[in-house]
Amino acid sequence: MHKSSSLSIDQSLAAHRARLQKLGVSGGTIAYLDEGPKDGTPIVLVHGMPTSSWLYRNIAASLAANGFRVIAPDLLGFGASDKPKGHEIYSMRAQSDRIIELLEHLNIPRAIFTGHDLGGPWVFEIADRHPEKIAGLVVLNTSAYAELMKPPLQARMIGGPMGPMMLKMMGSRMGKPMIHKFFVDFTGQGKKLSKDVSFGYWLPLHEGGTRAFRAFAKELKNMMAQFSRYSSALRRLDVPAVLIWGDKDPVLRHELMIPRFVADLKIKPEDVHVLSGASHFLQEDRPQEIASFIGTFITSRRWDF
Repeated sequence: MHKSSSLSIDQSLAAHRARLQKLGVSGGTIAYLDEGPKDGTPIVLVHGMPTSSWLYRNIAASLAANGFRVIAPDLLGFGASDKPKGHEIYSMRAQSDRIIELLEHLNIPRAIFTGHDLGGPWVFEIADRHPEKIAGLVVLNTSAYAELMKPPLQARMIGGPMGPMMLKMMGSRMGKPMIHKFFVDFTGQGKKLSKDVSFGYWLPLHEGGTRAFRAFAKELKNMMAQFSRYSSALRRLDVPAVLIWGDKDPVLRHELMIPRFVADLKIKPEDVHVLSGASHFLQEDRPQEIASFIGTFITSRRWDF
């Protein structure tokens, strides 16, 4: 692993990576967490862009300690997983298929899925093509509605002609403060965010994760063109769902997004949780509250697995 100038940063990330297992899937090898009792209710925590299972480190530990089986993959191109060259290898369909490959390897036919950011569309792809895999749904600051969101400037620039130069800088040592500022801008805690934490998001970019970032940015318009298919899939999906949202998200505005998800998934009022002061990366702002909401959502129902 890359050596940083701070021993405490290396230790915290090394401890997380030591918890990861590996699996060969189509396109390469992915890393993943599999924690908690094997007979516990399975919940899959799917990260987005440009994150990894590191985003869920505290939530996963809390859920596992409370008896749930927690699966949190680093999708191909992210976290500690392989980061091959190419664009199509990072398509929505391909990434979703890898989640299914992982669950088949673990002999988990159905699970409760949590999707955040780009992880939402990856999960919604499964909802469209393999709805039988989804027993329940946890929605965290994501989108299936292109008309309600405008991608951040950073993502649009990375998809343009300046993208390769920007990504080269992000992946270099000079990129550490850039990534730290990005997460500062998209968390409610802002400048209080620890550099130890943002290091965990920068390191995969340093290791080659800029390839997946570039593929995402270049295909952003095509990806958003799939959102009408995903929203239709959500309307067909007849499973319990809970929504947990940070109200300070500058891109995915809660007053626009929440009513649509509530209507399409038929979410009950008691299963809508808006976290005041939390932003887009709400897992960094309020991990224990999120774990508690997910735990209550699961334990308050009877599940058929």
